[in-house]
Amino acid sequence: MDMRKNLQNKLFLSSMMGTTDGSFCAERGNGCAMVQIGAYLAEPPAYGKRNLVLPPEEEECINFFADECKQAKRSSEISVCLNLATPELEWGLQASECFYKAGGDIVEINIHGGYGPYLRLGKLKAMVLPENRPELFRWLEAFSEIDVPVIAKFREGVIPDYSPVLDRVAEMNLFGVHFNIRNDETKKPDIEFVRDVKQRYSIFLLVSGYVRDSETVGKLFEAGADMVGFAEPVMKDPKFISEIAGQLI
Repeated sequence: MDMRKNLQNKLFLSSMMGTTDGSFCAERGNGCAMVQIGAYLAEPPAYGKRNLVLPPEEEECINFFADECKQAKRSSEISVCLNLATPELEWGLQASECFYKAGGDIVEINIHGGYGPYLRLGKLKAMVLPENRPELFRWLEAFSEIDVPVIAKFREGVIPDYSPVLDRVAEMNLFGVHFNIRNDETKKPDIEFVRDVKQRYSIFLLVSGYVRDSETVGKLFEAGADMVGFAEPVMKDPKFISEIAGQLI
């Protein structure tokens, strides 16, 4: 509860696979209450064969995360969140424990991305499909039971109605839910989606996607978002988030 209180109505740097490592977060996370490193992949057999795969040995994995967290933390007040993708539950749980032992604060399990090798296994955003939901719920229950704050990340629009998923998620002991709410037709975030979710569920809700100005941030907070995140604009403008934060004061 204390962590939620400290993060509420704050901004965060949202993960971008292959981009948001510790040093990137340190350079461009000014104005944030939280930065996300990753996405990193928990898949021990693929270590050394694919990029962004975490070291399979516990000590080496902890050391890797410790270095990432050290780089990302500009001060003791900023929270570091790991965006994690995995094809196997146990690998994901082990990586999460390593991250927490290394000084990380929160783990975000990625049920959002489009990483081809995992999608073909029915993972990432394919997990919200009706035929894959039993496994999705089993995974989230397992993550909710570890001694690490866990966020579940979804993508609006993958299914037309998230009620069957959120009905179950709301009953779990998860730290929160992160939705990418980008609307690819309007090129804007779907503010009404945020309002609808918060009217129906008492969950800590993080949102990101096509947020480009402080006015939109204000509208998202008014709609019920607990945190608002930024990704792509930060790649072009290192001061993007700090300038938005300054306009909100």
